[in-house]
Amino acid sequence: MFEYNAEIMRVVDGDTVWVKVDLGFDVYHSMSLRLMGINAPEKNTDAGKASRDYLTQRLPTGTQVIGKTEKDRQEKYGRYLATVLLPNGTNINNGMVASKHAVEWDGKGAR
Repeated sequence: MFEYNAEIMRVVDGDTVWVKVDLGFDVYHSMSLRLMGINAPEKNTDAGKASRDYLTQRLPTGTQVIGKTEKDRQEKYGRYLATVLLPNGTNINNGMVASKHAVEWDGKGAR
């Protein structure tokens, strides 16, 4: 598992965010993170919009986060799978499930 300090650039939907990752030595990289282990409703549905809005409230632009990736490679849509944590340790992925804005998902089978 790899851990990166990052800043939220924008929330795409209930399980995807764009971040600016601090790679050290004043080197930054923008990338898309897919919140690992969860699945949110599709963004064009009412439930999907509610999920996106909830995540946007939790992670407004500029929020400092820690991204923990399982593997440093992209999934089929070009996103890196990650657990997103606030600096105080709050697990955003788990919070999305606890708030019922997403469900647990192993990445296999129907969504």
